[in-house]
Amino acid sequence: MTAAPNQPPAARSPLQFAVGAIVVGAIVGAIGWKQNHHQFFASYLVAWLFWNGLALGSMALLLLHNLTGGKWMEPVRPYLRAAAGLIPVMAILFIPIALNLKQIYEWADLELVEHDPMLKYKASFYLNEKFFLVRAAIYFTLWILLVGLLSWQGRANAAPDSPAYNRFRRFSGIGLGLHGLAVTFSSIDWMMSLEPHWFSAIYGVIIFAAQGVGALALSIALATRAARKQGELTKLRVHEFHDLGKLMSGLIMFWMYVQFSQLFIIWYGNLPEEVVWIQRRLAHGWLWVAVSLLVLHWIVPFFGLLSRDWKRNPARLGFMATLVVVMEWVMYVWFVEPAVQAHAHHGEYHPFFPWIDAGLTAAIGGIWWLIFTLRQPKTFAQSEAVAAKTKKKGGRHG
Repeated sequence: MTAAPNQPPAARSPLQFAVGAIVVGAIVGAIGWKQNHHQFFASYLVAWLFWNGLALGSMALLLLHNLTGGKWMEPVRPYLRAAAGLIPVMAILFIPIALNLKQIYEWADLELVEHDPMLKYKASFYLNEKFFLVRAAIYFTLWILLVGLLSWQGRANAAPDSPAYNRFRRFSGIGLGLHGLAVTFSSIDWMMSLEPHWFSAIYGVIIFAAQGVGALALSIALATRAARKQGELTKLRVHEFHDLGKLMSGLIMFWMYVQFSQLFIIWYGNLPEEVVWIQRRLAHGWLWVAVSLLVLHWIVPFFGLLSRDWKRNPARLGFMATLVVVMEWVMYVWFVEPAVQAHAHHGEYHPFFPWIDAGLTAAIGGIWWLIFTLRQPKTFAQSEAVAAKTKKKGGRHG
């Protein structure tokens, strides 16, 4: 006997998994804190950026779907809603970063800034703790308001093409534009400023694309798993998975395009202050991490998803989506760790996936997953109601 379609999977096992991850991660984090404060906060930043990116990417996809419509959203909508609702939680989990900026960011070390003319100049108008925290408050305020809009939409349960639905579409267009600006500036603040002498005009686009890829991949992985367990593999559901596979393939290609564009511009310009970003991420063994990203975050998923059979097979599509989620985490490690280690060890950096990284990712992920799982019954109920109204209207907006 199978479960009813569009119902959340049994929550007991995910809840136990989440609690276990929190306990193990907290123990590992405590040991890491005792051994190396710099590494602890670098690892915390990696973990926080990864899980926050999944929440922000989920919100962006929901806003995008309000504008475009389509039935492709049906299998993943409840997971995206549950993930987007975690943004207020991520705002709370940002507090340890806000209280320990000096442990992470070179520009927060006032003694260092005093002897560096460029940092001193940037600190006068942008890179200083007070304005950094003000900007973070603005970002989270905007995101929480947008999540509130999506929650209101779920409760309103407006039928497609109704006046209420059209209002949500207009608000979503404005919200998506503001969200794009917030992601651009927050990525400058939280990631690019790890190397304050370096800059890239395309950096925010890379992070925006990565968040969308990660959120879509996670929701596909969960939806395909639920479909296999609950026997939902109807022709319609297979077609929806096929559409999701195409969308994920397109987003991966876009992410790789902007990533390559940045690397090519840096290589072609050959300016010392820009080249250092690549040097730190290709030297001392970090090259192998870069190669793994190229192969497992682009080549394997992109060419694998060119196959119609892979996109329509939930097991294969779910495997590919899971691989992409894992490589999203590797990407954040590759972006953050070389910069923080270079600052903390005065240039002596080396590649490693420390157990502190894994432990804190598990700890924050456990909190994330616990609340995500508890939110699912509500989001599934809202998605069921939306799907029912969509069918009555002919399914234009899904």
